[in-house]
Amino acid sequence: MKSTEDHQRPLKITEDHKDPPKIPPCKRRRVQYVLEPHPYVTHGSGGFKINIDEVTEGVGPQRSRKRKQRRAMAAGLRLLLAGLCWSQFRVEDAASPPPPPAPVRCALLEGVGRRGGLPGGGNARPALLRFGGDAETPPEPGPEPEVTFNVSDPWGTLTPLGVPPRTPPSCELNPTNPQTGSDPWSRPLHPDARSPPTAGGQWWVAAVGTPQYGVTALLQGGMGTEGTITAAVALAVLTHTPALRARVGSPIHLHCAFAAPPSPFVLEWRHQNRGAGRVLLAYDSSTARAPRATPGAELLLGTRDGDGVTAVTLRLAQPSPGDEGTYICSVFLPHGHTQTVLQLHVFEPPKVTLSPKNLVVAPGMSAELRCHVSGFYPLDVTVTWQRRAGSSGTSQSPRDTVMDSWTSGHRQAADGTYSRTAAARLIPARPQHHGDVYSCVVTHTALAKPMRVSVRLLLAGTEGPHLEDITGLFLVAFVLCGLIRWLYPKAARPKEETKKSQ
Repeated sequence: MKSTEDHQRPLKITEDHKDPPKIPPCKRRRVQYVLEPHPYVTHGSGGFKINIDEVTEGVGPQRSRKRKQRRAMAAGLRLLLAGLCWSQFRVEDAASPPPPPAPVRCALLEGVGRRGGLPGGGNARPALLRFGGDAETPPEPGPEPEVTFNVSDPWGTLTPLGVPPRTPPSCELNPTNPQTGSDPWSRPLHPDARSPPTAGGQWWVAAVGTPQYGVTALLQGGMGTEGTITAAVALAVLTHTPALRARVGSPIHLHCAFAAPPSPFVLEWRHQNRGAGRVLLAYDSSTARAPRATPGAELLLGTRDGDGVTAVTLRLAQPSPGDEGTYICSVFLPHGHTQTVLQLHVFEPPKVTLSPKNLVVAPGMSAELRCHVSGFYPLDVTVTWQRRAGSSGTSQSPRDTVMDSWTSGHRQAADGTYSRTAAARLIPARPQHHGDVYSCVVTHTALAKPMRVSVRLLLAGTEGPHLEDITGLFLVAFVLCGLIRWLYPKAARPKEETKKSQ
């Protein structure tokens, strides 16, 4: 066994010569390697380390200078790489903040004071909404000067509209006078049913949107410097689904959210279709109750990460064709209200059946095809007939073999979907009509491509087993049986002997 002192002695590296040469004095350096456990190992904080007292063989001054030069070059390269990394991080840290969203061009309707949150009519004047101090967009040339609104939007409800490459948004500005709601569930927000005294200055309603995003904002402000208008968003009602499609019976979410300072609010969801309107749901945050609720309508209420934007999404459990139309999401606050509009389109693809399924016609006889289209919505549907010749496989005009056709009117089912039937009477069948393929082609807005159902016409007597065929098969089977008995007579003798013995 080696003693502890032996373990701690430094390891000497020498060359084994018969007459070892004299080694000139050299400097000793400490080298650290990360290795596997070894008797000459001491445990360090960074892993296993081995201490080696390295003895270098004497070399000439020229070789020593080259070694020093290489070490100096390596050290310089490390410093250069470190400097490059440091400069890169400094450049990233010193990078300028992202540019503000692009401004939005609007139409300012002057001389129109509206109490609601929907756009109205009036004389249009070009206007520009700027966000975050943007000043690079020049005024739009025209006979009238452009009105510039420097908008402060603390919740970022308007900024997504100016981010490319979105479709340029539509924008309309209307002067307004903020009012509280007139519905029974919104009156408790302000007993006097009027704007509070703090609601001073000028007010506008900005209705801005794209096919993917829509927002109606209540702006409060006044004249700023250099003829510009400084305004701030006091209330914004937005949606990420301004236009959506729902299949009959499939749940659908109508997204709506609003941004405003913390205060009590009342929410109202209203549905309008073909001139008739109704309130689907009303919710009062002060009592956490819904004074009005329609079966099948559910409110999904929540706050997004505490940033002041509250989700008030409406869920329809089983939409039907009667649920199609315009949905208005209105939010009432003590100092005013606004609303946004959503369009819901309900659809259901048709089901197509063709009868008869097997079209077998005797020569000289006529047949009738019926194509039944059912369970579709909306109403518009197109049914056509097509024919493909059985002999050549090419498309032919159905007029050559269809002597009469008709289509029934629409019939409405209890669930609101429609159905109709198309029929075609064929001319008397001839041998050249054998194998013709007739197709009922249905076109509908709920279908990505036309739906096709086909049937093949078979002329009786042209295919299938005939009497002559059956007789021939019987004769062939009889001959084969006799041939087998003649070729293998021994196979039949044991059976005959067995019968005789019994």
